[in-house]
Amino acid sequence: MDSKKTSPSSIIPFVWLYTLMGIFSWIFLPVYWPAVLGFFLFFSFGNGTVAHRYFAHTSFKVSRPVHWVLALWATLTGYTPIQYWIVQHRHHHRFTDTVEDLHSPKNGILRSFIFWTVDKKRLASVFSSRTSIANYIQCMRDPAIRFFDRYFLHTNILLLVLLTLIDYHLLFSITLAYVFEQIRLGIINSALHVIKFPLNYRNHKDVADSSSNNYLIGLLTFGFGWHNNHHSNPGKLILTEKWWEIDLEGYLGWLLSLTCRSKDGSKTRR
Repeated sequence: MDSKKTSPSSIIPFVWLYTLMGIFSWIFLPVYWPAVLGFFLFFSFGNGTVAHRYFAHTSFKVSRPVHWVLALWATLTGYTPIQYWIVQHRHHHRFTDTVEDLHSPKNGILRSFIFWTVDKKRLASVFSSRTSIANYIQCMRDPAIRFFDRYFLHTNILLLVLLTLIDYHLLFSITLAYVFEQIRLGIINSALHVIKFPLNYRNHKDVADSSSNNYLIGLLTFGFGWHNNHHSNPGKLILTEKWWEIDLEGYLGWLLSLTCRSKDGSKTRR
C-alpha cells in the first residue's frame, strides 16, 4: 500500500488513545450522560447497521448521496477505516472459530474481546490471502471509501476538536461512549461465539461455527446479538426469527434502503 493509504496498524495508537481517554473520563471526569447515550447510539448503529450490514455484507442499498453520508458515519465510529472493516469481517466469516479467525474465543477470550486489535502480525495476515486482496481492491474502487480511508484520522480528530471547542464535556462524553461501544463489540466477538455462555441459544444448529444468539445481549446490542441468525445467512438484513428477536439495526437499514427508490418506484444501484 502506498503512503496515502491508511494501514490497519497505523490506527492502533489512535484507537487505544481514544479508549484510554474514555476510561479516564469514566473514572475521573464529568460527562453529560444524555450525550454519552447519544454518542453510543451513533457508534452502535454506525458499526452495526452501516459498517457491518451495509458495507461489509451489502445487505441493503441506498442512494449515492446517502452512500457518502454512511461512509462518513462509519468512519466517525473510529473503529477502523471502512475497507479494513469489510476485509477483516469477510475474513472472519470465511474462517469463523478457527485459528485463522482474528477474534475467535477459541484463540483466547481476552484476545477475542479486545487484544486482537493490537496484534500487528495477525492484522497483517488477514490481507495476505487472494480473497482479501480482491476484496480490498474492490473496496478501493469506491470513491467514498477511498476518500475516507485517506482521511480517516483527520476526520475523527476534527470531530474531537470540534466537540472540545463547543464544550469540553462533550469530548469526555464521546470518549466514554467509545469505550462502551468497544465493550459491546467485544462481547459480541467473544461471548456470542461460546455456545455454553449463559442465555445463549442457537436457532440454526447446522451452522458449522459456534455462533450463538443471546436473549439479553441480543436486545442490548440492538440486534447484533442475534448472531447465530446472522451466521446462518450473513447477507440477511433483518435478523428477526423469533418474536422477541427485535432487530433495531436491521430496521434502520430497511429505512435507509428507502432512499434508493426513485419516483417511479424502481431502485437505483449503489
